[in-house]
Amino acid sequence: MTFPRMTGLSALLVSAAMLPLAAQAQTYPPSAYQGGVSSQTQIDGSAPLQGAPQQTQQVSPQVRADTERAMHYPLPPDFMTRAAATIAELQARNIQPPNSHGTSLSETIRQISQVPGLAPVLQSHGFTPESFVMGMTTFGMTLAASNGQLPTGMPSPNPSNVALFKAQPEQVTALMQAMGNPPH
Repeated sequence: MTFPRMTGLSALLVSAAMLPLAAQAQTYPPSAYQGGVSSQTQIDGSAPLQGAPQQTQQVSPQVRADTERAMHYPLPPDFMTRAAATIAELQARNIQPPNSHGTSLSETIRQISQVPGLAPVLQSHGFTPESFVMGMTTFGMTLAASNGQLPTGMPSPNPSNVALFKAQPEQVTALMQAMGNPPH
């Protein structure tokens, strides 16, 4: 089972939480989340794509702790459906997440909670700023890890999240489409 790599708006949304984790690795190519060449993401346990970064990389203790937190975070079964609806509403209201490149998860959550109009939209879809940032981060990092796009030595995705992706491929695709990244 394959899913597309995140590009475009998906990069903006997930970068609000995920890019600080992955891009702070010293030699990790942040361009992997800022558009570019399309590829397929492996969620089925098969080998990552050719050309994915495989070298060992140094990460700060904060990045490692945030990565572990996100990789262990359990996505609720209805996460992708609610997240897609949330993103569609945010787009319709022209509410953009802040640029949180280089910030910790805690700081990103704080920044998200201060965006005018965002909290009521999140709440109407059953999210808090923390559950939305954590869910989006976990979603993106699960895709990235499955595609071999995280530095070696980083934690593996939560097995229940991988199982959720396998059980709900249509919802994964729908969330990617809501994020502006149609499947290829």
